[in-house]
Amino acid sequence: MAKRSGKYLYSIRSANGVLVENLQVYGKSRAEADEKIRQMYWRCEILSCKLVADLDTRAPNLKMQWVRPAPRAAG
Repeated sequence: MAKRSGKYLYSIRSANGVLVENLQVYGKSRAEADEKIRQMYWRCEILSCKLVADLDTRAPNLKMQWVRPAPRAAG
């Protein structure tokens, strides 16, 4: 398992057989994310997991500036 921090998307089958999809969990690694899922859903079966947001590769630092809207003409 690779050590990649980020957001992981899971599909699981809970202990009582219910299919739960689109679970999103943050973790420093896939193993940590799996552990968090197993803490929330005891005795679950992990059907699929994929990395959806990699936190190791950060977006470029963007500078944002608020621009005041132009005044409306009376009329």
